[in-house]
Amino acid sequence: MSQARRQNFSNLEALDSAARSQLFDIIDRFRELNISEDISLPQLVVVGDQSSGKSSLLEGLTEISFPVASDLCTRFATQIVLRRADDDEGHVRASIIPGADANLDLDLRDKLLEFQFSLTEAEFGPESFAKILDEAAVYMGIPKPGDKVEDTPDKRFSNDILKIELSGPHHPHLTIVDVPGLFHNSTMYQTDEDKDLIRNLIQSYIKDPRTIIMAVMDGRNNLANQEVFRMAREVDPEGRRTVGIITKCDAVQPGDENGVIQIASNKMEKLRHGWFAVRNRSTKEIQDGVTIQQRHIKEKEFFRKAPWSRLGRDKTGIENLKPFLGHLLYEHVRDEFPKLVDEINRLVIETEDSLEQLGIARTTPTEQRIYLTKIANEYERSVTDCLDAKFREQIDSKSPLKIRTRIQNMNSDFAKRMQIEGHTREFKDEDEEPKSEEPEVDEIAPPEIPFTSHEREEHQLYGYKNKEVNGENSLNKLDPEDIYDWIKVTYRDSRGPELPGLINYNVVIQMFREQSTNWKTVAGEHVRGVVDIVAKFNAEVFNRVVSDDTVRKKLQTSLSKATGAAITQAYRELDQLIEDERTGILQTVNASFGQNQKTMRQKRALSELKKQRGENGMVNLNIVAQMFNLSNEDTTVRDVHDILKSYYDISLRRFTDNVVLQVVERHLLGKNGPVRLLKSEYVSGLEDLELRNIACEDYQAAAKRRELQARLERAKSAQAAASIIPF
Repeated sequence: MSQARRQNFSNLEALDSAARSQLFDIIDRFRELNISEDISLPQLVVVGDQSSGKSSLLEGLTEISFPVASDLCTRFATQIVLRRADDDEGHVRASIIPGADANLDLDLRDKLLEFQFSLTEAEFGPESFAKILDEAAVYMGIPKPGDKVEDTPDKRFSNDILKIELSGPHHPHLTIVDVPGLFHNSTMYQTDEDKDLIRNLIQSYIKDPRTIIMAVMDGRNNLANQEVFRMAREVDPEGRRTVGIITKCDAVQPGDENGVIQIASNKMEKLRHGWFAVRNRSTKEIQDGVTIQQRHIKEKEFFRKAPWSRLGRDKTGIENLKPFLGHLLYEHVRDEFPKLVDEINRLVIETEDSLEQLGIARTTPTEQRIYLTKIANEYERSVTDCLDAKFREQIDSKSPLKIRTRIQNMNSDFAKRMQIEGHTREFKDEDEEPKSEEPEVDEIAPPEIPFTSHEREEHQLYGYKNKEVNGENSLNKLDPEDIYDWIKVTYRDSRGPELPGLINYNVVIQMFREQSTNWKTVAGEHVRGVVDIVAKFNAEVFNRVVSDDTVRKKLQTSLSKATGAAITQAYRELDQLIEDERTGILQTVNASFGQNQKTMRQKRALSELKKQRGENGMVNLNIVAQMFNLSNEDTTVRDVHDILKSYYDISLRRFTDNVVLQVVERHLLGKNGPVRLLKSEYVSGLEDLELRNIACEDYQAAAKRRELQARLERAKSAQAAASIIPF
């Protein structure tokens, strides 16, 4: 590379000062941390038509020689970052900042991040710059310079950003972004569709209130035809962020200078910061090896001559534009810095909240076990609180979480139903008046929630499907005959060798079994209702303690077999209780058994005496004698009735209590019941494979966590970097 073609890196002192150095250092640190992915940063953006002289302007500002005809190949934004560093040799690094499209495709993003160039300043010239542009285009999947549109029809522009970073001891703190130029006529290199893409790209930059717009116009063109200024006015109507720059003043035709001077004097298009006029290196000068420093000299000479000398010197030439931009950028950074810090602080808080919502990481077996254990502990606490009716918040009366209240009410209704519907025939109670219509018992409507396959099998297996059995109501209210008549018929049909007046024990057993026929149906419906309530309660608790839908479904599936087994045990316990009460011998040590029989006889006698009492209140003893002169059979019938009723009452209470305690409390609500299966012991017993299947994060959640963790890391680092400046 010839000396004439080698870059000349002067110190660009115009953009540097001690006052702004610290602020720019922090902004540079923000860029190093890629905080700009989350928060916009102050920057200078050059916009204008293609071939408006943007590249030549950037050459003057950055002293980087752009490739010849670079406007033609600018199909992506180029971010030029100048950084001061204690490196005498100076280095140039090139990389790609993935755009929005690449951020949706992690493979493409990783590929773009692989793009890296590193050169010394001495090695970096127009040729190496052109090579970097070519390679970047290949990585982005867009045409290289000179490629025709039809050769690459799929994609011709990219929203990825080529970043050129220059570091050295003499560089200022400055970031300038060059975006593709606007064009108006399609060619073999660009289509009408490309125009919209470029406009959108430019719009995305200039609408950012932290962007200083360097709006460039070719001095040879009419201002009214400059679309870039119309776009700038839309996003910056007061012109607070816009600097107008007129290029190619040396190419303006004689006689047209006055119009350009009127614009540059801020008389045609008024901008708050006014206009600057510059002279570009021509293509011939570049080919002749005119250096950037020589360009500055020629520019000064040009603006000293009439009619350009009419313009104020502070508004002409790159060497005046540099300090102006530096001061403007510094003021902009200074004004925005407190807002930046506030946004970074909010970003930290919001990102931490988002990570907390995701829960702990779940990539390793240890993390997965910790995650599920935390869920299990919260589940156990919630279940215990609900069963104890202890709520930390206001709960609606119809909420499934009111499980204890609902089951207590169901148990009471169950006891009433057993008293009213448990027997097949009404017992006699001589001292009572004729009974009024029995009070209705609230029927427990099972919640309409789907059973798991295991739960459904258990209901069907144990015959507790519904109230209908073989097409008839399952509650047996047999012949409406008097119970005494039924006992008499049964007694006659079942007599054995016992003496008259004695009772065959098997007759009592047979009658008790028939009298308690309805127990299985009534108790089965009660257990079915409790199972339904438990299922709905479980679903609600799972919804509350497991925020991840996928994990919740997998947990419930994993527990479904154990849930079905617990319900099976409940129904088996119910069957065992029914068998114990109805199929074995009749047993009780309850002292009330004999006392109840004695009481019933006494009440019956008193009732008969009252019936025979005369008007004077006296009772004829002959009539009393006739009252007790019953046949052996009648006496036996009444004795059987009293024995049967006394034992039935004891057995009924015992069975009802056992259903509540053994079936409901022990098997459905107890430590091995469906509401107690998710516990820390369950989690600790899971194999790693099953653990991973349940708790491992899906791809999207894991990617989201990595994204949030990276964001939090850079935000906290930015917090630390910003903390050195008090304000």
